[in-house]
Amino acid sequence: MESPIDMLLKQEPRTSGAAVERALAAARGELARSAPVRSWRTEAAWVFAASAAMTAAVAGVMLVLGATSVSLLLGRAPLLALLWFTSAVCAWGSLSPRGHRLRMVGVGMALASAAALVFARGTVHAEPTLPGWVCTASHVGVGLIPLVVAVVFLRSAAFRPLRALLAGLSVGVTGAFVGELACSQGWRHVVGYHLSAWAIVAVATLAVSRSVLPRSFAP
Repeated sequence: MESPIDMLLKQEPRTSGAAVERALAAARGELARSAPVRSWRTEAAWVFAASAAMTAAVAGVMLVLGATSVSLLLGRAPLLALLWFTSAVCAWGSLSPRGHRLRMVGVGMALASAAALVFARGTVHAEPTLPGWVCTASHVGVGLIPLVVAVVFLRSAAFRPLRALLAGLSVGVTGAFVGELACSQGWRHVVGYHLSAWAIVAVATLAVSRSVLPRSFAP
């Protein structure tokens, strides 16, 4: 004699054809509304591109207005290239799903770049024409658009403080880059007003990223 469970398993489902069609239509509707999934590599490239494009645009405007020169750009090219490379590594590490070592490398490169900015400056005895906070404010200002781009892409994964901080270090390079073109003050000024702007952008990225709701809780 068959058990009740065996009898239930042998029964054919009595779902009507109309109900199946409604379920399929609902499933197709959900699939149609789903946005295509972007690769984290593409998103990391966008974070870096936002900073690189902003610095390139500011440099171009300064060249047109005569606020900087080609010789100055060439003279500081190694330091500017280091800043761009640091931004790229930090952006890549911030969005990499399994990039813990790379994130450590990014933090180390950011510290090394900050030290290079200080040691590359001498002691300037000339009186500044503008207060030091103007540099800080302008550096934070040019980093706002890259900051928004970074926060948007950070939402594609679960919040991690180190990843958000690393993204902030990446976009904070924007202000540091501009400071090398627009400011000729000494190393004390760089420490007090340039590096503080970099830190403000990094912490702001961390704070904003923490406050927004992620679109995904992927690692």
